Amino acid sequence: MASNNLGSLLIFAMMLAVVADVSGRYLLNSPINGTAEMVTIAVVAVLYMQLSYTLRSGRMTRSDAFFTQLVTRHPTVGLALGLVFNAAGMCLAAAIVISAWPKWLTAWHENFYVGVIGVFTFPEWPLLFIIFFGCGLTGLQFLLFMVDDALRLGGMAPPERNGSR
Repeated sequence: MASNNLGSLLIFAMMLAVVADVSGRYLLNSPINGTAEMVTIAVVAVLYMQLSYTLRSGRMTRSDAFFTQLVTRHPTVGLALGLVFNAAGMCLAAAIVISAWPKWLTAWHENFYVGVIGVFTFPEWPLLFIIFFGCGLTGLQFLLFMVDDALRLGGMAPPERNGSR
């Protein structure tokens, strides 16, 4: 939830930056350098900061019509399929984490940046770390869903958690 809240604050900061840039451009004929780059970076950061909470709260975009009917009519098959889906999601998140870590290390040690020299530059490592961290949290959430599905398949009730799943 903390990561989600930070993402929401970043959305608010993006909004302020765009309003300040547009206001400066039209009222003072002086735009803020790097606003487009900052917003581009922030959009990616927000996505990964809010991804795990979106998954946890059941708001991830997906088609539930078939899956919901399957779980209702054939709970064992539905839970087994849910286990497979969650395992696939966890593997995808793990693949992103595994590929993001060396890129983050390189960006950190080599001091990579984005932007235009002399106009606006921003270090690349914070964004890569947010991708690494956000996918790590998302992978952990998929793992928790797998445990829940496995417990239900075994006839046990999973522990109660805050969230809508």
